[in-house]
Amino acid sequence: MTQKNAQIFYEEGLKFAESNMHEKAVESFKKALEIEPLFQKAYSELGYALGNLNQYGEALESFEKALKIENTPAALYGHGLTVYYMADYQTAIESFKKVIGLDESQWAYYYLSRCYFNLQEYFNALDALDKSIALNHDFMEAWNDRGVIYSILNEDENALKSFQEVLKIKPDYEPAIYNLGTTLADMGHYPEALECLNRILENDPKNFKALFYKGNVLFLLKKSEEALKLFEKALKIDPHHSEVWNYHGCVLASMGKNEEAAQSLQQALKLYPQYEAALMNLGVVYRALENIEEALQCFEKVLQINPDNSEALKEINELK
Repeated sequence: MTQKNAQIFYEEGLKFAESNMHEKAVESFKKALEIEPLFQKAYSELGYALGNLNQYGEALESFEKALKIENTPAALYGHGLTVYYMADYQTAIESFKKVIGLDESQWAYYYLSRCYFNLQEYFNALDALDKSIALNHDFMEAWNDRGVIYSILNEDENALKSFQEVLKIKPDYEPAIYNLGTTLADMGHYPEALECLNRILENDPKNFKALFYKGNVLFLLKKSEEALKLFEKALKIDPHHSEVWNYHGCVLASMGKNEEAAQSLQQALKLYPQYEAALMNLGVVYRALENIEEALQCFEKVLQINPDNSEALKEINELK
């Protein structure tokens, strides 16, 4: 069979890949490589098809074979993506930097930022995001991630501007609407935050994150009954979420329902025994119920987790 036949199988594989028929694409690219073992593009595209099937070990092997033949941006980018999804962020950083050295790409900068983000190197991540946005100002995902990082860094104004930029590009982009809502809530702008969260819930009444955060906002507004209903809706969707059980317990405690609050906080701790906030809250509830020994145990566990928790130390001293 000739090199021309290898090209035919390669082009057939590309068509299958475009149609998300990745298994058939794999078959076609492998046939092309049987005919032409040094077909660099076929190795590269085979790697992408295998990656789309979550077969990352085989995908990595295919990209490495492609790179032995020639260092191309496509093969380097695929190699970077594969090791990124395998959580090998340092190796992915090296690959994406090589891509950028050959051909500056908004997506290479974007995934470079994702690697830095996962390594908690937030300023390097921001630098990469700014470079991706410089290449494409309408890069929504980059703007959204930029806002998330500024939120983590407690730079709410910068976070707000980033999410607003996303919504200028696509007004109904749900991740940015949610993130804008949470940022406004963190800034104390509760009515505006509720507007964002309500927009999401109008389209998706069972959106877990929006129900949870709206419950938080209503709790902060001292609307305990409404907050409780939202936390209960969220728990029907995901009963294994310790943070929701914690807030559910806090609302019940604020309503004077300490026995029920204790049950919710205990559930939070079953799911996450090292949950410092839930232990503190349970200790406070036990103290209100005059269960002094149980309260002391909670506060002492808090200090085991975080010896610098001055509130727990204060509670222990007062109880003793």
